[in-house]
Amino acid sequence: MKTWIDGLPQIPFAYHQLPEGGEWMTREEAASCLGIGEFHLNSLMANTRRIDPVCTADRKPAVTRASVEAEKHWRDTAPRWCKALRLFKDIARSF
Repeated sequence: MKTWIDGLPQIPFAYHQLPEGGEWMTREEAASCLGIGEFHLNSLMANTRRIDPVCTADRKPAVTRASVEAEKHWRDTAPRWCKALRLFKDIARSF
């Protein structure tokens, strides 16, 4: 494991490895696909872990296409009470 100058171990980068075959999209594309803003997309990635972040070969942040499609499908098919329950749980976890 690599270490810093002071001998402490480096923490690995938080992004996952880039999937093969173009199975990723930029954050802007993901936000427009879901119909939300980038701030909301970032909160989905950071707080709820529903959108999987990846890092491209040139070190630019991106997200997996499968996680965006799963979130889009859930938003289209979930009943209102499930959406309300999910909102309540997200608010409770944010504290």
